[in-house]
Amino acid sequence: MRRLLLWVLLGLAACLAATACGTDASGAPGAETRRVLVDYVHDEVASSFIAYFPRDVRMHPGDTVVFQQEWTGEPHSVTMGRMVDEMMGVVGPLIEKYGDSEEEPPKKVMDRYYKAMAPLPDMISEGNLLAVNQNAGQPCYLDRGGPPKDSDTPCDDADQVQPPFNGRQSYYNSGFIPYEGPQGNEFTVQLADDIEPGVYNYYCNLHGPFQAGTITVVGEDEPIPSQEEVSRQARTEIEAMAEPLAAAFEAAPREGKAEIFGTTATPPLAGWAVEAPGAHMSINEFIPRAIEVAVGEPVAWTFVGGHTVSFDVPEYFAQVIVEDDGTVVFNEDASRPIDSPPLPELDESAEGAQEGGDEQGGEEAQGPPPEPPLIDAGTWDGEGFRSSGLLWEGTYRMRFATPGQYSYACLIHPQMVGTVEVR
Repeated sequence: MRRLLLWVLLGLAACLAATACGTDASGAPGAETRRVLVDYVHDEVASSFIAYFPRDVRMHPGDTVVFQQEWTGEPHSVTMGRMVDEMMGVVGPLIEKYGDSEEEPPKKVMDRYYKAMAPLPDMISEGNLLAVNQNAGQPCYLDRGGPPKDSDTPCDDADQVQPPFNGRQSYYNSGFIPYEGPQGNEFTVQLADDIEPGVYNYYCNLHGPFQAGTITVVGEDEPIPSQEEVSRQARTEIEAMAEPLAAAFEAAPREGKAEIFGTTATPPLAGWAVEAPGAHMSINEFIPRAIEVAVGEPVAWTFVGGHTVSFDVPEYFAQVIVEDDGTVVFNEDASRPIDSPPLPELDESAEGAQEGGDEQGGEEAQGPPPEPPLIDAGTWDGEGFRSSGLLWEGTYRMRFATPGQYSYACLIHPQMVGTVEVR
């Protein structure tokens, strides 16, 4: 279950973003707006925080919650409704009990987990990490029932029109929150005037219930925290989460070798991770950020997490995009190899064996994990767009034909950049 500080001044910013402090985004008198961060952009370590900050926000009926996405390159959603409340009622206690444990949960626990998750579609296909499920990736707001079971079928157009959240909807899903456009990096939830006091769960349907939060609705006679208090709580939670991340980044090898998740990693590294259980974040860094090599000398990046090594890249483009008809897709230019060998296909049977064997054989059915791939991209003359494509593990090796300083980047995570000085 494991796999599953440039501080943003939220208090003042939230008031300035609304029409006035103490009103909602549309200016309704008496209603209030509070902002919740989705992910976080760290000022010292390029990274992704698979969390919402703060995890809980108290609101009144009629108030507005603005989910402000801090774009790290990781796609997110805000997915809520009675189906999510029911799922989190089962899964939440399991995560609390087993999520930070180094031991694998018992099979009966995992069975309960998967059974509770089954009615809710994931944004990404289980068997194809570059395919978006339209029944989860596109917006959907339903009073009853669930979204289409066919992953290629989005909800009807009428069901993609967002109503106020009244707590009684069965399914209330932002879909992929795009990083640009009219609602770029924002998802606004207007609470209905007649919503009952209570706790309402939400989660990200890409990263799963480990990235989850709650909106607690209280009666009009009960006070709610100010935006400044909400911001302080968010900062406290961010700093607690960032502490092991910064420590892991400092401890990452700049030379020699290191073990992570049972494999050996040799710098330079494309990505790193916090190995502690319950640490739901990634380090989106090239380590070291600057490399010096001679002409013809091979450079081999070891991948830890999903990244690319890309040179002479065009203007930034997101890995997930929304097409004109609303279809949500992976951008092939961000994920496919460019002027590089094809990527090895994922062996789904091997992946399943690593995850826990087949249903009959259990642990005895597990085979040895496959060797991480070595991709040799030959020699680059310093001209033209070149990209490894999206790799999660293995090594990408190339040589440089011409002296100079070359900048490179990860096409998935925009803050992840480095340089190669070729002598």
